[in-house]
Amino acid sequence: MKWTPNRETRKTRPSPLPRSFSPRFVEAAWAAWWEKEGFFSPEYHDRIPHRVSTSFSLCLPPPNVTGTLHLGHALTAALQDALARWHRMQGHKVVWVPSRDHAGIATQVVVERHLTKERGLSRHQLGRDAFLRETRHWADTKGGQI
Repeated sequence: MKWTPNRETRKTRPSPLPRSFSPRFVEAAWAAWWEKEGFFSPEYHDRIPHRVSTSFSLCLPPPNVTGTLHLGHALTAALQDALARWHRMQGHKVVWVPSRDHAGIATQVVVERHLTKERGLSRHQLGRDAFLRETRHWADTKGGQI
């Protein structure tokens, strides 16, 4: 059975479309209805007429704590979002799970380069405990920006 829009799912806007994409413009018409219908919850799956018996889960890792955000971070999130939505449209029960930093090695490399450039030290010269403190400080500083 294919989903078809009805009066409730069609939204009209009294004003003209903005010149470029505006999430606020779109969400003003849709967000409350999406929330009311439970579209952000995996339990929505139980109400889909073309339900299938499989699930799809995807781990949403945060950006690496290697510096500042860049377009690659947005691309990754956009691809994961597309995958989650596509699987939901196929009738799968979808859970997109936020997680923690998964790239300790990438963070380590950036901190090592920073130490070499700023102080002329390697992690071995600094020692394990001091290096871990430096890495924690880096993650606290850069992670807050990200």
